[in-house]
Amino acid sequence: MHDDEYDEFFRANYPRLVVIGMAMSSSRAVAQDLAQETMLRAYHNRDELSSYGSPLAWCRRVMSNLVIDHHRTTVVQHSVATRLSADRTDDDTTNDPAIATTNPRWADLIAPLTATQRAVATLYYAEDQPVSTIAHTLGISPGTVKSTLSKARASLRRHLAAQ
Repeated sequence: MHDDEYDEFFRANYPRLVVIGMAMSSSRAVAQDLAQETMLRAYHNRDELSSYGSPLAWCRRVMSNLVIDHHRTTVVQHSVATRLSADRTDDDTTNDPAIATTNPRWADLIAPLTATQRAVATLYYAEDQPVSTIAHTLGISPGTVKSTLSKARASLRRHLAAQ
């Protein structure tokens, strides 16, 4: 992929990656950072990327993995901070007004899910990807995708019933 082709690829797909990241992370700032990291990795791998059937699928996988890694890191940091300071208050990123530019209902709806469940649900429902594509994107089996979707739906049912 030449630089001109990459520039076109970036312009066409960066906004989409930000939207996916916002749905998965509930934070515009995190989504933008991770989308930039994804596109940087795509640039560094552009020669290899051009040989793939769907470079965007590769980017979705990288983005999903980065969101999951970010979530894990955030959970660990929160746990450590909580232990070190009982006075700590959490940043409420679920009320980020930037989310309203995409679909605030979606971000609020999937907020109680695990990072993996958010990734799978977002790719399945928001991106309308088939199970096989999600499995390939996330590097998991189709059965794991189906199981994760089932658990996500059950969690959402419980959460909505409690409201």
